[in-house]
This record gives sequence, C-alpha cells and structure tokens, in this order.
Amino acid sequence: MASNYRDDSGEGSSQQSSESCSDFSDSDTDSEAATDSASDTEAAAHTSGTEAAAQTSGKRNVCMHYNRGNCRFGDKCRKEHICSYFLQGSCKYGAGCHLNHNLPSSSSRHSRRDSGASSEVADEECDGPYRWQLNFGKGWENITHDHILEAQYSLPNTKGITIYNTRAGVISIDFTKMRVLKKKKIKVRRMSSKDTKWLWYYRGNHCWYQYGGKGKTSPIESSELETAYQNNQRGSVKFSIDSAQYEISFKGMCQTNSSTGNKRRVRRRPKYEASQSGGLQGITSHIKNLLNPPTNRTPVWQFKGRNQWYTFNNTGGCSVSSADIERCFQQSQATMHFTVNHDAYTLDFAKMRQVNQNTKAERKIRRV
Repeated sequence: MASNYRDDSGEGSSQQSSESCSDFSDSDTDSEAATDSASDTEAAAHTSGTEAAAQTSGKRNVCMHYNRGNCRFGDKCRKEHICSYFLQGSCKYGAGCHLNHNLPSSSSRHSRRDSGASSEVADEECDGPYRWQLNFGKGWENITHDHILEAQYSLPNTKGITIYNTRAGVISIDFTKMRVLKKKKIKVRRMSSKDTKWLWYYRGNHCWYQYGGKGKTSPIESSELETAYQNNQRGSVKFSIDSAQYEISFKGMCQTNSSTGNKRRVRRRPKYEASQSGGLQGITSHIKNLLNPPTNRTPVWQFKGRNQWYTFNNTGGCSVSSADIERCFQQSQATMHFTVNHDAYTLDFAKMRQVNQNTKAERKIRRV
C-alpha cells in the first residue's frame, strides 16, 4: 500500500560530538511526562463509551468491567481483557492507551474455550511478530514492507513516520498516540503477538536509556517492568538508587523522583524483529525503493544537527559527499564507513542512523 516514507523522530538523538548521556539525574522535567490528568480523561472516555462498544466487542466476549477499570476477577476473569475501542479500530489513545491492545494467540483462545468461556476468532489475526495496518473507512489493509515502520517504531526517540503515495496521499503517523495526524478518517494500528518482547526506556538528559540495557547499570530490568505492566497497566513500580527513591507510573508513563518530584518520560517499545526477506540487506533494498523522492532530481543525503539538517559535503574534514553516499546506497550496501577529522563513522542505511565509532553517539540521516 505505502511506498515512500520519512522518519519523523525529531528528538532524543545524541550529538555527533562526544556528548555524554546522563544517568538518573533529574534535569529532564519535560511536561510531557506529567500526563496523569490526560490518563484520567482516557479512563473516563473508556467508561462512558463501553456500552456502545459492547455490540462490536460482544463477539469476542470482552469484559466491559475491565474496560471501565473495575474488573474484580483480574487475571482469573473468563472474559477477554482487551480494549473494546481497539477492536473497533477507534481507540484514539493508540499506544498511549493503558488497556490491552494485544490480540490473544490461538492457544490462549483455545484455553478460554476449554475453561468454559466462549470466544470467536477475530477477523484479523497477527500471524507474525507484528503487522501494521491502515483503515481508510472500509476495513483494515496491510501496509507494504511494514518492517520499515517497525524498525522506526522500535527506536524510543522516534516520534512518528511519514508515508508517501498512499491512496490518501501523504500521511503522518504519530507513534506515541498511534494515530494519523490531521486526517481523522484514517486510522492506523499495530497488531502483535503475545510473544512480542517489549523494552522499556527512560529519557535521559540527551538521549533515551533502556532499563537493564547493556553497558549501563540499571536498578530494574525491562522484563520486570513488562511483567508488572501486564499485571496492572494502570499501576506503578518503585525502586531506589542509593538513598533516592523513584516510582515509574504506567498510567502517566513517567518516572518520578519521590524526593524532588522531578519527572522523566518513559516509553515502551517492541524489540525489533529483523525482516524475513533478507535481513539487513533485504531491508536496505526495500528502503532504497521506498525512499525514492517524489521528484526526478538527484537525491541529497543529510544528517541532523542540533536545530536543522545539514547536507554531507566532503569539505571541512569529511571524507564523503552526498553523491558518494548515494552511489553506495544504490549498490544496496547495508552500511558505509567514512571519517570526519580522523574520527571514524558508520552510516547504517537500515536504521537511517550515523554512528560515531568512538563515542557511539548517533545522528539521524535522511535522503531527500
């Protein structure tokens, strides 16, 4: 369906210089972290509309008490704990919704039937680790080469993506709220299986850190957070670092220093599953076809600075130009190596990132 795309991250990428990312310090007080009131509004919206949604969700034996936030049976409930609006394709909170958006596997459906609860198989099943779809008003349609979207979605700093040449023209997808911007009649969703591995991140001073990630000591693992989240998606987890006490709120998707009140944003993103059509080489080949600009002019390669994009130019110590990168890209290479003032860098065409091999700092790159 979709042929061209552009990464719309615009935040959280490290600088090309040797900027270091902070630890759990509290200088990041972005107001986006304080979203408890928005979440309360979300709960109210689910409560007021669940009766209307029941007709659509009734086929799946959905628990309306769960959608209202007051199912007393919890995991022992014989009805399905899933967002009724997600089933209709109309949950406006998307990935920010704190109700379940994961369709159960066939084994779990059989388990429910065996336990005495009746359930129908959904019209759309995710037979792989994920599936991205658009709805233009006449049902859900798969997005071509959706591993490109998945690769971008798996990056915590990526806020969204722009897709070109759909039947509705250019559309922009907001990953945080999982919705199409400025086109209310078009809906987007990401379907996943129960085997999806979810990773948790917090926003540092200059970049995003994974809880329990390699090369950095973390007081809590992503797997611990995911387990707690699955047990209570409106709950929280507390932990300590030395004498400082912290709390991660799933409802607000933020980490709070209990002493100072400072907050950091928290995000939950899937671990990227490589494409089954040729790995990185296959992804690069697809990207080469997808990134063809809508005009016939020669493409230009750029990297993201602090406040704007800069075109690659083999002057001022840089060993490659935009044309050099384009030639390498046309050869379907997965990566390209170059230097800037004797510092080694790598261009990763699959992730559309530039990596400093000494500091591991990253910058976004694009082809326009």
